Amino acid sequence: MPDSNGSSTTLHYFDLINSFAPVQLTRPIWGINDQQFYCVDNKTILFLSNRTSSGLTQLFQLNLPVDVFNISNFIEPIQITDFPLNIDNLLVNRQATRLAFGCQVYANLSIEDTAAKQSAKKASGRFVYKFDKLFIRHWDEYITGPRHHPFVVSIGRDAHGTFKFTSTPTDILFGIDSDSPTRPFGDAKSQWSFSASGNSFAFTRQHDEKSEVAWSTNLDIYTVDLSVLNQSSICITCDNMAADTDPKYSPTNEHILMYRAQSVPGYESDQFKMKLYDNTKTRALLDEWDRSIQAATWSNDGQSVFLELGEYGIHAIYRVLNVLTPNATVARISDNLGTWRDANVHPTNDQILLTTYEGIIWPTNIGVITDDATIPITKHNDWLIRKTRLSYVYESFSFIGARNNTVSGWHVAPVNITDQKAPLVFLIHSGPQNSWYDAWSYDWNFQSFASQGYAVVAINFHGSDSYGQTFTDSITGEYGTLPYEDLQRGLFAALKRYKYIDETRAIALGSGYGGYMINWIAGHPEMSQHFRALICHAGIFDMREMADSTEELWFIEHDADGFTLYDNPEAYEKFNPVNHVANWSQPMLIIQGGRDYRVPETQSIGAFTALQRRGIPSRMLYFPDENHWTLNPLNSLVLYQEIFDWIRQWTK
Repeated sequence: MPDSNGSSTTLHYFDLINSFAPVQLTRPIWGINDQQFYCVDNKTILFLSNRTSSGLTQLFQLNLPVDVFNISNFIEPIQITDFPLNIDNLLVNRQATRLAFGCQVYANLSIEDTAAKQSAKKASGRFVYKFDKLFIRHWDEYITGPRHHPFVVSIGRDAHGTFKFTSTPTDILFGIDSDSPTRPFGDAKSQWSFSASGNSFAFTRQHDEKSEVAWSTNLDIYTVDLSVLNQSSICITCDNMAADTDPKYSPTNEHILMYRAQSVPGYESDQFKMKLYDNTKTRALLDEWDRSIQAATWSNDGQSVFLELGEYGIHAIYRVLNVLTPNATVARISDNLGTWRDANVHPTNDQILLTTYEGIIWPTNIGVITDDATIPITKHNDWLIRKTRLSYVYESFSFIGARNNTVSGWHVAPVNITDQKAPLVFLIHSGPQNSWYDAWSYDWNFQSFASQGYAVVAINFHGSDSYGQTFTDSITGEYGTLPYEDLQRGLFAALKRYKYIDETRAIALGSGYGGYMINWIAGHPEMSQHFRALICHAGIFDMREMADSTEELWFIEHDADGFTLYDNPEAYEKFNPVNHVANWSQPMLIIQGGRDYRVPETQSIGAFTALQRRGIPSRMLYFPDENHWTLNPLNSLVLYQEIFDWIRQWTK
């Protein structure tokens, strides 16, 4: 890493049959990222990369030699496109006769005209934003005009086998002020799909044309017949005012499409169920399940589906057999530990699945799931792990929480645990409709704290996902009650169970909703006095201010029991940390990103000001270029060092 602001990703090749060591195909250059590859056949790969003279991300082709494992140097790819703007998504149909790519354009302008308009604005020297509707900003960017639009184009090979565009790219959303993939986290792999023949295209889009986008979670799926010139797209889910997303055409039936759907408008953590659409009617798959489906993948024969979902603090993969019949059967195929994601079916064998897997004690790797075993494929992190201090003593534990429900949590012992008492790091997760999973986190990593000699306890309180939708929904209108009680009971249960923990040297840390809960705990001495100090990352300090300054209004409005601030101010005052500042007493470290538009910086500034005004030992760590998360590697190191310094200072 010659600097801390960049990264580099390259393409690698692995032989699943002979298990040779992986071969690096593309030349590593700092700041160059190869991504979103598609294997046309055994010898041809299409992918996106910014290894261009302009530095813009474009479409490339990589031609593999007969014997990949004997290449003496890297393979130089062929640049296919040279647009004046970045290409940001790629999807190729099965026949490699069409592809879809994404580009940020003004709704009614071409790629070239958008680039010209942006150049003219830059040359004018004027720097001002003008808004007539929401969003003003979303996640970590201002919404200033350009939209993510899908472009579909026919492709074919020339005499040398190099792919070329054989038609003019068509902007599927031309004239529509909307994004596909959706912001901020949508991608082509999830939200676009070609039909079995490649003649139809399905996509997800949000209804961005009006300000309602800020308080509506409504996403819809559209299809377009590509075999008919200038054919308009058709909405197949517009009767549902909640989210419909992630269309996946059957690989064998032109008219069957599955997708994920919610049923409660304005609630982004509602249960996602699977729907099957056959061009005339829609039916639910596994409608009786109480789990929220996170991703779905077809088998090659179109008769089975692989589902990814959270379940009791792990991420699991299930296979649904005979999915098109009334007699569908379900079986879990991943291990009962860890996190399993990114299911990819072997191209000729539906019984072999390529996945990523990770856990509390190992970072992400790629593996193969067969009927008989799980076989690791990548070992890139092994040498790093061998020289890293890890705690292999961890477990899930449970206790009776609020409403006399069983609540679970994780315990990770400190590295090199001894008979001496160890201080406690008590972690509170974000979301709040999220969970602490058996996963290797790049945000709050259990091992980072355990390696410093701290015991780690993390509770999946009421509102957490992966424990059934009823448990997830229970936090609505109960922001400061049920989770707070679970955290109290979970703390006491852990102290009783793990006798080596020094209850007089405990620190509580939280981010997002966890940061809100830190501020809430700070105002309630019956809980705050159990901690020597507190750490709050991007936490809500004033619910009333948050209601009118955050970008995704549906988030806070739903969790305030569905009320807007002007309809029911009391719904926001009921669990408002700012109302309890008079009770604050414990030292607090506050962490904030300047580009966090979910929990704006004024929330952290307000909390820090209150601490300083009351004379409470406090410190604010401000990252001007970070959003709701700390993503820059150097900033992450700084973040952890500051956290460790704060913990050591108050647990001596």
